Amino acid sequence: FEQPQAIRDTLEARLTNNSVITSSFGFNADEIFKNSEQIQIVACGTSYNAGLVAKYWIEDIAKIPCNVEIASEYRYRNPILLDHTLFVTLSQSGETADTVEALKAAKKINGKIKSLCICNSPESSLTRISDLTFLTHAGPEIGVASTKAFTTQLVSLALMLCSIGKLKNKINQNQEKEIV
Repeated sequence: FEQPQAIRDTLEARLTNNSVITSSFGFNADEIFKNSEQIQIVACGTSYNAGLVAKYWIEDIAKIPCNVEIASEYRYRNPILLDHTLFVTLSQSGETADTVEALKAAKKINGKIKSLCICNSPESSLTRISDLTFLTHAGPEIGVASTKAFTTQLVSLALMLCSIGKLKNKINQNQEKEIV
């Protein structure tokens, strides 16, 4: 029942005239998004499922390769991270231990990558170690089913792909307006 308000809160002050305000993602978001040649999403549980949905959107609409992995598995292999990778972490709390450790491992593998944290907690570990942060403003989850986190993460990822798509000239104003 709280999802409609949570989505409104996620969108608030991040749209103008049917366009996404890219600076909502943080300082230098324009430059980071424009230079991103691939996206790596890492998350656990419900957030992982939001990432799986977004992979299809990102590749179909923004035309950028996207991989999605479970954070607990990611850090136990030797992934290849290209220099222009946008490493996206999704977490309701911003404190999911496996997701935090996956980001730390990725930065050790390739210090040139840029990172974006999409979470609900402004003072979390992920927000402190990420280059960019996008807060969902979902509010606390009371039940086990993480519905508000899931839907607000999807909205956040859609805003991200609009920003990247327009900066890379993969979507035009009409397409962005339709998505918005």
